Amino acid sequence: MQQTIGETLRELRKAKGLSMRRTAAAADLDQAALSRIENGRRLPTEAQLAALAAIYGQDLPKLLAINAFSEIKEKHGSAPYYADCVSLLHEDAAAYNRKPRSTAPPRPACE
Repeated sequence: MQQTIGETLRELRKAKGLSMRRTAAAADLDQAALSRIENGRRLPTEAQLAALAAIYGQDLPKLLAINAFSEIKEKHGSAPYYADCVSLLHEDAAAYNRKPRSTAPPRPACE
């Protein structure tokens, strides 16, 4: 089962051997806020994730994806339609990965 963003961030911090206090200070976060994030009581903002990604040497888009998953799970995880929602996301992701990617630069919206 996929870990939530809080679980992921806690593991990354511990793998780096960083204390919560030191990490919170480096990310310009209150230690209590980092604790709430790691314990799943709140989701981090994009700016907070960017700071933590830099500290942990992690890919921000990957952490953003885990955060989006955590948000969906938090809001809909106990709903009877949750499994259908996850299946739809899985199908959409598979279709997205099959789409040919253009190598041409994007055209301006207004010409």
